[in-house]
Formats: sequence, C-alpha cells, structure tokens
Amino acid sequence: LPIFAMNLFEDTKVDYNPEIFGPVGADYPLGPGDEIIITVWGEVEQRFEKIIDRQGQVYIEKVGLVNLMGLTISQAREKLLNIMGQSYSSLLRKKAYLDVSLGKLRSIRVFVIGDVNKPGVFTVPALTAPFTMLFYAAGINPNGSMRSLSLVRNNKVYKTFDLYNFFRQGVTFSSVRLHNNDIIVVQPVQNRVWLAGAVRKSAIFELKEGEGLKELIKYAGGFLPEAYIRNIQIKRLENHTEPILINVNYEELVSGKTNYLLQNGDYVFVPTLDRELINYVTISGPIYGPKQFEYHPGFTIKELFAKVDSISGKAYLERVQITRTLPEGYKQLFSINLNDFLNDDQQDFLLAPEDHIQIRSRQELFPPDSVSIFGAVNAPGKYLLKKDMTLKDLIFSAGGFRKNALITEAEISRLDPGNTDPHNLASIVYVEIDSTYAQRSDFSKDDLFFLQAYDNVFIRANSDWELQRNVIVEGEVQRPGVYTLKNKTTRITDLIARAGGLKSTAYLDGAKLYRSKEGVGQIGINFIKIFNDPSDAENIYLKNGDKIVIPERLATVKIVGGVNFPSSVLYEEGAGLDYYIEAAGGYSELADKDNVTIRLANGRPVQRRRFLFWKYLSEDITAGTTIFVPVLSEKDEIDWSGAIRDVAAILSSVAMVILIVDRYK
Repeated sequence: LPIFAMNLFEDTKVDYNPEIFGPVGADYPLGPGDEIIITVWGEVEQRFEKIIDRQGQVYIEKVGLVNLMGLTISQAREKLLNIMGQSYSSLLRKKAYLDVSLGKLRSIRVFVIGDVNKPGVFTVPALTAPFTMLFYAAGINPNGSMRSLSLVRNNKVYKTFDLYNFFRQGVTFSSVRLHNNDIIVVQPVQNRVWLAGAVRKSAIFELKEGEGLKELIKYAGGFLPEAYIRNIQIKRLENHTEPILINVNYEELVSGKTNYLLQNGDYVFVPTLDRELINYVTISGPIYGPKQFEYHPGFTIKELFAKVDSISGKAYLERVQITRTLPEGYKQLFSINLNDFLNDDQQDFLLAPEDHIQIRSRQELFPPDSVSIFGAVNAPGKYLLKKDMTLKDLIFSAGGFRKNALITEAEISRLDPGNTDPHNLASIVYVEIDSTYAQRSDFSKDDLFFLQAYDNVFIRANSDWELQRNVIVEGEVQRPGVYTLKNKTTRITDLIARAGGLKSTAYLDGAKLYRSKEGVGQIGINFIKIFNDPSDAENIYLKNGDKIVIPERLATVKIVGGVNFPSSVLYEEGAGLDYYIEAAGGYSELADKDNVTIRLANGRPVQRRRFLFWKYLSEDITAGTTIFVPVLSEKDEIDWSGAIRDVAAILSSVAMVILIVDRYK
C-alpha cells in the first residue's frame, strides 16, 4: 500500500522564484533587507526607494534616519507621515499625501532537518510559508512524520504542524511568518496503520496518540457503498510475537459514541457485502420484456405474468418448470400447466424468493424435421423440411448444381418408419433430373418428388469433368510460364519441350521439381538422366500445381557450418569433399566430421560410403552443391563404445581380406 499523501512530494523539481510578487499581508513585519517605496504627491512630489539597513533604519533626504524595524506597512506609514511632515509641511496641511509600499523583500535563512530527502539550509524570501520549505528539502522521506513537524525559534519550539490538516482541509499555515535562522524539524513517524478494502482510499495512515478506527476511516474518505462495517478485521502483532485477529462492529462504535484505539503496525481490512440478490424471481424462455422481477411476500404466478410484456406464440405453456432453492441449498422442482393458472381465476401458485420459471419453446420440445443434400451442389447441408417440400425445392435452396454435377439422376435414401427387418437400413430412390430441374415450374403434381423427414439427397459428381491442370515452368527455358496439361500422361520432358526446350545456359544438375499437392514439396529428380533417356522412371507424370525450375549454370560450391571460413568456393571438376573443406579453411575445432551432409543443386543428397579404410561419395560433387558440416556442442562426449565397435568392425574386415588373399596365393 502507498503511504497516504506521500505522492505529493514525488515531483519536487520546482523552480521557486526567490522574489515574491503580489500583495503582502498587513501583519508583515519590516526588517533588514526589505525595500520600501515612499511616494509623496500633491503640492510636493517625491519618490524614495530605500532598503532597510541592519539596524532597521532608512535614510531619507532632508529627514534623516528613521527606524522601521518590526513595524508593519501601516505603522511605518504613520511614523513616516509624522516625521516627514516636519520637513514637508504640506503633508500636515493635507495639501500633499504619502504612501508606503514594499519593493523587493528581504531574504532569510531557514534550516530544514530531520526525516526529509534533502536536509539543509535554504535562503528564501521572507514571505515563504513553513509548508513550502518542505519542497525546498525535496519532501518528507518514508520514515518521516507528516503529523509532527516543529518550528524551532531561538532554541524553543515555536509552533507545531499537522500536514493532515492541509491534505484534508487545505490549511497551508501561511499565517505563520518565518524568521531568519528558523529551524523546521520533521520528526520520525511513530504510529502507522495499514487500511485496505472497501474504503475510498486504501493506504498507510499515520495516527496520533489517542486516535483510533473512527479517525482512520475519516482520513480514508469514508466507506464505499458496498462496505460491510459490522465485521471490520484488524490484524495485530501482539507483543511483537503473536499475530492475532480482532473483529470490530463499526455500527456499535457509532451508536455507542465510542472509538477503537489502534496500535502501530495494525492492518485494518474492511470487507465487502455480498451483492447477490435474494428478493427476486426470474423467467427464462420465449417471453418479451424483462426477465427478472422483484419478489414480495404473497407473490404469485398469476401476478408475475401480469408484469410480463407478452408471451411468444412459440411458448409451450402446457408444462412449465419452477425450480426453487430451499434454505438448505437443495433444489426443488415443480411442474405446472401455465394455461390453467392464466385462464382460471380460482387457481394460483405461490412463489418463493429466487424461484426460476423455465418456459420451453415448441421448437425445443418438438424439433422440426429436416432433410439433407450432399454432393455437387453449391450449398450442401441440412435444411428444414417445409410442408409439401419437393426435390426441386431442396436443390434450389442448395444453390443449384455445380459445374461438375452429373445431371442425370438424383439418389435419395429414405427411412421406412414401418420397417421391421433389422437388416434393412434405408430404401434408395432414383429421380431423373436435368440441368434446368431446379428452375423449371412446368411440373405437374404427379411429376414432383415430395420429400419426407430425414431424406438424404445425393447429387453425384461427374468424374470425367474437372478444371484445367496447370503447371509452372520457370528459369532457363525458351518460353517460361504457366502451361495447361493436355492429358494425364504428360511428363517432365514433354512440358519442357512445349516450353521451347532448354536454353544454352540451362543447368540441369540444379533443376528442381516442386509438388504442392498434398504438401509433398521438392521431389528429387535426376534431370540429366531423364533428358538422356525420357523413358526413365524418374521422368514422372506431372500433376496440377507442379512447378519446374531450371536454374542458370552455377560455378560455385557452398560450404557452411563447422568450417573455419564458411564460404562459396569455385567449382573444380573432379574435386572431392576434402578439397572443398580445405578451401573453406578446414574443419573447425567442434566440427562433427562424421556427419557431414552433401546436397546437390537439384536437392538430391549425396551418400558418404566406406569400404575398409576408404571413404568415397555415391555421386560426384557438382556446381551448386551445398556441403553442411554440423557443429558439436561443447558438452558432447565421445561415444567410446561406438568408436570401439567401429574399430572392431574395420579390423574384422581387414582380417577377412588378408585371409582371402592368403588363400589365393
């Protein structure tokens, strides 16, 4: 919780002007450093601007020294009028007039000490109020008291201040005049209480001796409307050892005109009332208007429905359920025919608080029948069965036929309510249709097919009809673009031939085939092989959405991962893996040399194989190849068991070779 009113001092970056303008109070005492302005007008016109010296005097020409120490402005005017009248007789004859006003005010030194953020001595205008001095000292710190501030003058406490009077009533103590060398002392806080819950301001408050719960609530601005004041909880640490809980009834304090004194460190919590209503009844269902009503003793069902705006014609009133909450918390159910009570003046039903009246609609209790349509229509789904609804009505409601519909017949599956054979699930009916079936209106009643509840209608799709299958060809062909497949047996080389064939810059080693259908992605195809032999099995049939990419001739091999200088290296015909690793600066310290992967430009992987001590690749590295060297984690340990198995296998193979060679010597 925040300390009450501490936020007032959060922003103390205030530029206080040492010169104060505006009227000065009539009780302001003149002193050394004050500037007074003496104006004479009438038969004689004079203006004197004088600063009071350290002895409290001013020197006026033709008059001499005049002592004004401690006088107010009005007292100084009377004194100057009498003294200057001896030199300016027109003042006494009232042929001239005199006025005294203040110019610049004197500055004074004031000390601010104690629990403030920046204690020190400050030079301020003499009119500065004690409250303002706290801002010069950057405010009271969290350990300081806001209710025990002292003004010390001549080694005695001249005045004490309680800042809560300012926070609550706006009292700034401006009537107290500061003197030179005054000391403002902020004492340490003695008694703090925490307040939370249903009050207008939750905070940490400071209480004076003799103050209690009443004052605390007053400082917090009072209770919120939902406060439960009969059980205010006070948590207290008794004797600094044992926490205890105290419950206080605030109503009893008020009625008994007593108070409950609080201790330093008390935590006060004001709980909230449960806002749950109890004097009401509710209705749910097809009615219009409010659905919650005030309950009073003797409230009846007939009186309740007299307050209802109207009841929907869809309401089923022959059985209405009333759920009642018993005092023990259990539920009791009543069922009534509401029509009996609404139409008979002699019958009524007595309601109880929190009763809930549930009215069902006829549609809920007697769901309407439906039919469904599936297949090649624009909006397949379930539809409400209307009276005298026909097959053509349903097809029209479903948006008509799709382009791929087989418009020769509709298949209808129908339930037989009188069926007693457990093996028969449904009967199948076929109805001849054509493309205008749903729009025509020249059918006789005998030609119409009337639907029954739960009929399922199927409009089959024409398997020979489909939209064009398009394939994209990109890159180094004569006519790149989108091509429609002429038939289902078009192969890769067929389509590239339609695209004008390959350019001289085409790089077949890097050619790729992408298949979007069913999320297949890239398919590894050896394009050189299929162009050399179009009958090769890799020259596959193309499908809708395929994309063929023929890149330009490449000239580099990329090496990435665990090498010292990952880079692209110029392709060297016939060069092996070691050549490219060395060209990239060799393996790095944490390189996983045993799991290097090689992928050709067309995406196909190259296998690393081993025979005895010799390692070789399944295919030559070509331009555009990417070599990836994995990097081991520093925490990875050597798999000694795996290493031993590998060595044993190699030694076994060597022994077998030696044995075979020895036999054939």
